This record gives sequence, C-alpha cells and structure tokens, in this order.
Amino acid sequence: MTDEAIEECAAALAMRILGKKWTMNILCELMMCQELFFTEIQERILGNYGEKISARVLSESLKGLESNEIITRKVHSDKMPINVGYSLTEKGEDFAVVLSTLKGWGLKWGGITVKKCRSYACVHNAVPAVDIDEVRGLFGIDDCIDEEGS
Repeated sequence: MTDEAIEECAAALAMRILGKKWTMNILCELMMCQELFFTEIQERILGNYGEKISARVLSESLKGLESNEIITRKVHSDKMPINVGYSLTEKGEDFAVVLSTLKGWGLKWGGITVKKCRSYACVHNAVPAVDIDEVRGLFGIDDCIDEEGS
C-alpha cells in the first residue's frame, strides 16, 4: 500500500458508491434487462418510478457506476444513430444480494403494510427478500450480544 492509498471502511465505501439518488433505480432496471440503452433507462425510470431523470444526471450516474466497474458500457456502431448500451458487470450483479438483504430488513422493520409495487423492476420485484431472522446467525450478532450480556 502506498502513502497515497486511503483506507476506508468497506461499508462506507459501498454506501458512497451505491447510496446516490438514482443508483438503485438504474441498477434495478439493469437487473431486469440484460442491456439497456441510455434513452431506455430514462424512459423506464420515468415510467416505473414516476420521476424524470435528466440526461446530464443520468450520464453522470452511469459514468460513476462505470468507473466503479459496476456497469459496462458498449458502443453499438453497426447502425445509425450510434447507440450506447449499459449492462451489469459481475460486481453489479452481486448488488442483487445487497438489495435482497435490504428488502428483507424493510419487510421486517418497515412498519408499513407492503403494497404492490408500481414497477416490475422495483426492488420488491427485482430480487427475492432475505429472511433477516434466518441469516442473523451467519454474522455472529447473537453471539456478540450473548457474550456482552453474560
């Protein structure tokens, strides 16, 4: 490791990369499709979430995801106009595990009745829920609580 390297908490790093406003929407759309073009992502976000994402903001979001190797960008120049397609990398596909866990936590602790999602690509539909109670033991959380409480 060089002097220029900055150590960062892995969870903080993940939140910095994935915690931006449009990231979850973009990733959910890409989870539902193998590849989407720029305008398709814009249209799907408007249609599925009822919010418009500007071309500038979408471009910045996609560049950030690409620079973090979560998505890949492919230029299709075989026909005019030239189209740019986006798809998930293996790193991006692993985000489904994170979303499943967040979904499980939300279902357990959200405090609201789960309603039908407006979008097929919504997190609710894009990934299955992880049962928080079943996987809790994998993290040794209960063990730590028992040790401290004893």
